[in-house]
Amino acid sequence: MRNAALWLDRKFGLEEHTIAHYAWLIVAIAGIVQMVGAAIRMAFGVLIDPLVEAFGWTPGSIGLAYALMSIITALASPLAGYLGNRYGARKTMTVGTILFFTGMMWTSQTKEIWELYVAYGIVLGISQALLLVPVVPAVAAWFRRHLGLGTGIMMVSWSLGPALVVQTLAVLFATVGWSQAFMVVGTVGTVVLLIILLFFRNTPEEAGRSAYGTKSSDNPLVTSGNVYVKTQKEFQRFVYKTNAFWNLINIHFLGCVGHAVILVGIIPLGISKGLGPLTAAGVLTTVSIVSMATRFLAPVLSEKISAKAVMFIAFFGQGVGVLLLFTADSTLDFYIFAVVWAIPYGGEGTVFPVLIRKYYGYTPMGTTYGWQLLGAGLGMALGGVIPGMVFDITGGYSWAIGLSGAFSLAGAVSIILLENTHKQLIPNWPEMEEQPGNPAPIKQQIETSPVSGD
Repeated sequence: MRNAALWLDRKFGLEEHTIAHYAWLIVAIAGIVQMVGAAIRMAFGVLIDPLVEAFGWTPGSIGLAYALMSIITALASPLAGYLGNRYGARKTMTVGTILFFTGMMWTSQTKEIWELYVAYGIVLGISQALLLVPVVPAVAAWFRRHLGLGTGIMMVSWSLGPALVVQTLAVLFATVGWSQAFMVVGTVGTVVLLIILLFFRNTPEEAGRSAYGTKSSDNPLVTSGNVYVKTQKEFQRFVYKTNAFWNLINIHFLGCVGHAVILVGIIPLGISKGLGPLTAAGVLTTVSIVSMATRFLAPVLSEKISAKAVMFIAFFGQGVGVLLLFTADSTLDFYIFAVVWAIPYGGEGTVFPVLIRKYYGYTPMGTTYGWQLLGAGLGMALGGVIPGMVFDITGGYSWAIGLSGAFSLAGAVSIILLENTHKQLIPNWPEMEEQPGNPAPIKQQIETSPVSGD
């Protein structure tokens, strides 16, 4: 396999972007983890109507399970990020896999609404944090340069996973029932996760390799040992003092409220307009497929041009695009919306790792990214419960659509207030050997560095 990859490198002149690097295996593993972890949350809309039919629960009460899951994931995300930094992403994700299997099996046997809240809301909520939070910083550790490219390829799985799982669940629900469907997806997903994690390595140092994009003149970065742990804590305290840290949490919250309303409510909304269950599920699948392109392009472009501009366009487009739903009455209307809205939606959440690298350099981003997903999880919780509650109160979804657009546009305004990305907000993460002309100790570099960019 490696010889074939090296041959392709020579054939196509891929001297800088070699496909033989172990980093791409890490990206592939991370992508599969993302597919499994994100798909169940994204597919929640498929579950609403079968549970209403089976148990007579209201859409609002069922939506609370989604909200609870998002809240639990949010609260657990900073801890999951810290655990990934401290003990390694591989161990953290293994625990998340065990909880994933437990939650899926328990959800499949749910008979009472409180069981849905515990199994889906709490157990799968913690599992999702342990799976999704550590994996992105772990991928970042494998890229000295070209992080946007690695992030873009990995983030495609956020769309591919739901695209596959939504349709799979819809078909399974129609053939074997929702309970058996959860058992099948839970079992297959767990087996896949356990196998691929055998090949996962937390850092290039652990695998005896160098990070992707490392040049011969680069000194290796500190990625383990007592110096790593102590310096990581020092740098993180500095990160907390920057405005960007807190604003990015807020931005993630606003964006996730905006798109969670649509992801959870689009299938019930479509069914209320006369679409069949499989057709309505196809709308969400279309969103997932179309968004794959911008999930890849957004982080790549943000590294090449302006990360703030790319993110602003995505948030603004997401907020304006929902207006199409106010007049959607036919299958064609819903699929046009799916294509138009999916383009900005795909780029809404994929730029964050690149922004963290631009603001904070090679600082381990597990804790920082975990705090951002705290905002994201709270946003998903609020956005996930809005459609059901609005329907219970008003008998329709118009107010939910309006709120979705308002939150996304508020996020676009917050992006404008972010600091300039042309200058790091904290000093560079230390290297194994100090570069000539920069002999200051790590602590002194931190204390004498500027707090904010231009």
